[in-house]
Amino acid sequence: MSFSKKCLPILLSACLLALPACGNAEPSAPESSVPESSAPAESSASQEASQAESGAAAAVPSFTFTEEELLPGGKPAMDEGAPAGELLDKYGDSSANYYIDARSSDLSGENFIQDPRDISKLFRMDFDSKTVWPDNLPEGFDPQQILDRNRNPGLGVRSLHEQGITGKGVNIGIVDNRLLTDHVEYKGRLKMYRDFNTWGEPASMHGSAVASIAVGSTVGVAPEANLYYVSQDPAKFGETEECTAPVLEGLTYLLDLNELLPEKDRLDVISISYGWTEKKGGEELTALVERAKEAGIFVVSSSIKENYGMDFSGTSRDPASNPDDRSAYRPGLFFAANYQRSPSDFKEVLMIPMDYRATASPTGPEDYVNYVYGGYSWAAPYLAGVYALARQVKPDVSPEEFYRLAMETSSDIPYTDESGKEQTLYNLIDPPALIAALEQE
Repeated sequence: MSFSKKCLPILLSACLLALPACGNAEPSAPESSVPESSAPAESSASQEASQAESGAAAAVPSFTFTEEELLPGGKPAMDEGAPAGELLDKYGDSSANYYIDARSSDLSGENFIQDPRDISKLFRMDFDSKTVWPDNLPEGFDPQQILDRNRNPGLGVRSLHEQGITGKGVNIGIVDNRLLTDHVEYKGRLKMYRDFNTWGEPASMHGSAVASIAVGSTVGVAPEANLYYVSQDPAKFGETEECTAPVLEGLTYLLDLNELLPEKDRLDVISISYGWTEKKGGEELTALVERAKEAGIFVVSSSIKENYGMDFSGTSRDPASNPDDRSAYRPGLFFAANYQRSPSDFKEVLMIPMDYRATASPTGPEDYVNYVYGGYSWAAPYLAGVYALARQVKPDVSPEEFYRLAMETSSDIPYTDESGKEQTLYNLIDPPALIAALEQE
């Protein structure tokens, strides 16, 4: 399948890409209010590639960024939230895809104590540090406690951190939406940030979430891994249904950059919460994954099955449970709501924590947000983080060995579904068992 030149005028060369948006639209210019000094300059990788072509010695790019240079990552998102009445209209809905989005909303006038609605439905609520709550809440529902609990990566990951297995010295790349670069969760791990066409725009909820799940200091699976982040305008992802231009641009940038880095700083894994197999540009992206493989980089994406012959999916759990309690895990809400898939569909699939996660919020550098629903978007950086832990323990571990041991050390979890039927969650990842198996090899 050839990729339309209209969608992506591109030369896959050592030079960095300067793509127009899909449909031949011109790249968006910086807002006039953005200081010139804070606009992204020509990339180091592009400059170094030009030097190499002219025969000049290629200097290694320096990734010591000043706070001003990180500003294009996006200003805090100023979401005023929806009116409480509108939020609660669906409160009685018990369908599988039911939840309330109460992020940055004022719920101070609600009386949840006297209302007969089930407290369990309060747990089906997205909220953040800027959600305003009433003075009295039902016993057992503590928003701050939920945020703190759901920041835990779960499944024994923090026990590995206590042993010094934190991803230290491992390098993770992410291609995603614009990032609030000064968030406390990952600011100290951000070694490189490249912002394509998103100058001066508010930060994305998606970028803050995936970065913190991968390397966040309290949320992250690999809190001491280094982060190389490429930001794209999220509007470009949806401009046409099949356009993969932003992902191609970002992945090419990371691979070009990787060739210029000293060995210790080269990428080990790249997380892309996106799939492309049946989309225009899919062949070009698959070719880039092959290039990444040759460079020793594992690309974790929603197209991992087609690119590597591996497969992963996501889990939910009892929202009031300890994330380290393996018996609390269930199949992900996303699949029950959208695909009506049964647990038996996942017998050969590695299962990753996905629902009921609290992550960095784009609304402020110390803000957090609780999400009911996850998806492959949340599972991909989690798996990339576990791979970073594995690379710390065994630097030469391959993606194939990693996945084989992840499946072998996973476990099947019995549970009772909402209808009272006995079911099994297959292949729930067990990070401590996986790391122990690697240490023995």
